[in-house]
Amino acid sequence: MKKKILSLINSRSGYLETGKLVIIATLALISLFVSVYVLWESPWTGFRFIYVFVPHLYLIPIILLALWFPKSGLRLLITILVLVFSFWILSSVFGYQFSISFVLLYSGLDLAAIMVLLLYVKDRRLVEAVITDLIERSDRKKNTANSRFGGDFDAIIEALASKDERDREEAADALSDLADERAVLPLIRLLDDTSPYVRRAAADALGKTGSNKAIHPLVRALTDNDRYVRETASEALGHLGDPVIPVLLKSLDDENWRIRIGAIIAIRVSSGTIPSFDPVIRSLHDESPYVRREAVKTLGRIGGEHEVPYLIQATKDQDPGVRLRAVRAVVKNGKPEDVIPVLKRCMQDSDVTVRMRAGEELIKIQGLRDVTNISEAVE
Repeated sequence: MKKKILSLINSRSGYLETGKLVIIATLALISLFVSVYVLWESPWTGFRFIYVFVPHLYLIPIILLALWFPKSGLRLLITILVLVFSFWILSSVFGYQFSISFVLLYSGLDLAAIMVLLLYVKDRRLVEAVITDLIERSDRKKNTANSRFGGDFDAIIEALASKDERDREEAADALSDLADERAVLPLIRLLDDTSPYVRRAAADALGKTGSNKAIHPLVRALTDNDRYVRETASEALGHLGDPVIPVLLKSLDDENWRIRIGAIIAIRVSSGTIPSFDPVIRSLHDESPYVRREAVKTLGRIGGEHEVPYLIQATKDQDPGVRLRAVRAVVKNGKPEDVIPVLKRCMQDSDVTVRMRAGEELIKIQGLRDVTNISEAVE
């Protein structure tokens, strides 16, 4: 039943995303209407501390935006600043004289809270580490699992059954420090935990075990619903070295695009030896632009001069993200005489980001003094 419900939700994910945007837009419009009404029509307009109430209305859609779209941090920051300045301008139009510096200072607390919320959604442990450092200002060790469990395997296993996800997460971290073969199977089971934080900790710990038993479970974890679990699993696979390389190369042909991306990332960070870049080169023609982007990044980082012709071809890809990464990779691995013509062509690209990157790299290579033509090409 649970699987059916999840399947139904996934099949309607497009409608859910649209619905979320509609809710955020509606609440933002309501906030704007209330602001204009209070400052213009309401008998409360004489209340000089109205700024205590009005700006907080906008926190409702902002918080929803932070929760539902956590990757929009920069856009959210810009949105907050625009709202603060809009409120300042509106208040000035209707006869209020609020210092913009005071409004920014007052709203800074809200701004800081939202930024912390965004970081918390992205990685809870990062925020907790920062807060702990600010409060305690001590030299605590990053990993406190040993101090709690004392290396007691039975105590750790017991904590894995806890209803508190923090206990399970700490237990997973503790298992990674045991260097005990018995830790592998419990960690593999934790990859199916209900908490994404526990699954991340388990994936990270499995990468440290160096066990071949972790290879296929970590490959399956590349399909996890949580982005950061997938990224952690990719890095963990990379840490397993030579034994995992054949599996990763084979996974580049998997029907699931998430597995293909995870495999390419794992190859890029792998400590093992890559016998041939041919499978990665084939990924430059993958149907998914996200796979092609990672393929370009991988070839740019661990490839060499022999891969440059393929990277040059990637600068003509239909996806601007692929072209942008290809420009960087070509510059990193190619010879100036091969790179300069590519950069000049990319300065005529339809995407402004690609044009800007090509222009910047051309300046670095040629040491150009007259950047007028480059500026015109970017515009």
